[in-house]
Amino acid sequence: MTDLEKNKKYCEIIESKIKLDAKPVAMKLIKTEDDLLEGYELIDEKIRHCEMVRKASLGNKFYSTIEEQMCLGGAGAIGLRDMPPKLASGEKYLSLGRFQDLETAKKLTDKLSIIKDRSWGIIYAPLDEADFEADVIQVITEPVGGMILAQSIVYKTGEKINPSFAGIQSLCGDAFANPYISDGINFTLGCDGSRKAADIKDNEMTVGISAAKIEEVISGLESI
Repeated sequence: MTDLEKNKKYCEIIESKIKLDAKPVAMKLIKTEDDLLEGYELIDEKIRHCEMVRKASLGNKFYSTIEEQMCLGGAGAIGLRDMPPKLASGEKYLSLGRFQDLETAKKLTDKLSIIKDRSWGIIYAPLDEADFEADVIQVITEPVGGMILAQSIVYKTGEKINPSFAGIQSLCGDAFANPYISDGINFTLGCDGSRKAADIKDNEMTVGISAAKIEEVISGLESI
């Protein structure tokens, strides 16, 4: 079975079990320009990573380099650049009123999910149009959809899920970098940036599923 056939099957099963208003999104980091797949054009605007996820969820397929990434924190989280110093130190979030003091802000930023290895770019596509093995698949859904995905995970593991999020760097850190680094699955409730820029609705959350876990999730969905 080709990657495209697998992804179409995954998408069909996810959509049959979970109410979605947009497609699950497949993403793949590419180390060099030579690794770029055929059929993907460079996005023609400079926007945030979370906006690119939303754009792909609405049916667009494309790739981005660091030059097209507007949010430097998001680009840092997914491994296209170093994290900006003021974000890494917590200064930026302190200035936004997110923490009581700099020490508390730094305590949190030290724990954010950040991909250390550098990539040249990243490919985005609706899951059912992705002809590649995704590093991470993101599902934007209502909490009831998150519940069903959680049930699909515990079906075989019997282990409780321990999501990791902080209302900061959601679609980039929580839902991409975290599952990418851990070869796992993570649930996140969004952040101000993704809700304002990427139109993540008040009643929506995002689940990031790594390549290592997608078969387990799909098998669980089919079984419950």
